[in-house]
Amino acid sequence: MGRTLARTVRAVGEHRVLTTGQLAALGFDSVITARHRLTVLAEVGALRRFRPHRAVGSAPWHYLLGPVGAALLGAEDRDNRKWVTAVRAGRQLALEHSQRLAHLLGVNWFFAALAAHARQADSDCGLRVWLNETDAHEWLFEQVLATYDHRDLPNPDGLGTWAQDGLKVTFLLEYDNGSEHLPQLTGKLGGYGGLAKAMATSGHVCPLLLFCFPTPRREQAARRALAARHDASAMRIATTAINPEHTSPAGPVWLPLGHVGNSGGQMALSALGAALSDPWAQYRADRNRRASRQHRPAKPWQGTGRTTTKQARPLLMTLESSRRDPTLRGRRCARPRPRRRLNAIVDALPALALIAGAGSFTAEHQVPRGVHPDPQQECP
Repeated sequence: MGRTLARTVRAVGEHRVLTTGQLAALGFDSVITARHRLTVLAEVGALRRFRPHRAVGSAPWHYLLGPVGAALLGAEDRDNRKWVTAVRAGRQLALEHSQRLAHLLGVNWFFAALAAHARQADSDCGLRVWLNETDAHEWLFEQVLATYDHRDLPNPDGLGTWAQDGLKVTFLLEYDNGSEHLPQLTGKLGGYGGLAKAMATSGHVCPLLLFCFPTPRREQAARRALAARHDASAMRIATTAINPEHTSPAGPVWLPLGHVGNSGGQMALSALGAALSDPWAQYRADRNRRASRQHRPAKPWQGTGRTTTKQARPLLMTLESSRRDPTLRGRRCARPRPRRRLNAIVDALPALALIAGAGSFTAEHQVPRGVHPDPQQECP
């Protein structure tokens, strides 16, 4: 099997279902060549294919992973169990009749259009990363493993990294086909806001959040609903209304949400990273500053460490112990004379100096204690 056919089989296995047009955009020069090669792969069992029913016209072939393709991928990955479940007949049959089939195809068209744009463009650009919904969720879990509850992690439809003209942007995709109510759509921002904070706590930059809508009217209604959310400012959000099968998402089709300073024009995907400022940049800088201050080495005049509360307590009790001797507990003490009062103040100087921030006193700084009241002296 050639390298192009091997990449085709892996792409179908990783993204569950791809059409003839999507596979042609990913790695073939023409749709006719793709049809011939894919027919051969289906005949040898590397792929399976079906055509969903349409009321008008005929649908293109939809390709799934076949048993031979699962065996090849398992041999390459040294993990046969990973691909066995993907070729179960019940799972593939459920996908054929699933209501999410159109949504999954739309997500795959989005990334396939980016790959086709990279193959046809003259400039240095490319789709560096393409993760499906499951892999994107695992990637996010690894980024916030110690600071976030994985049960609250959002489930984006995909994650990608697009590079063009020296600029690189990583994004999370929410592909909308108009089936969700707007409150359900905007409710996802709560999870994304928590994700952005958790990634900032871990020292990472949260990817962009991109919404792709089917029509301009749907986009306008969604933008108003998203802008009304109080947690919309926690993410860098951009929206578009395109059909990725006919329009490339890499072009100037993106409109940032609540972007100040934009003249109202749309911008390319690669320019969104520089146009949208990170709302958590100052938060990460403050955390790094506090962390560096905690690990700052002690200066020579400060000693080897700070004086603890346990160490300072005897000095703070000097004033009280000088005014009343422990042996007089339960008896009225004699009224201290002026000289004894002066001795009490001298005894309390180390504690007062410690409170003022002069550091801990050593034995050479101590002043000899004065004369305390005689315990046997009768009270007047």
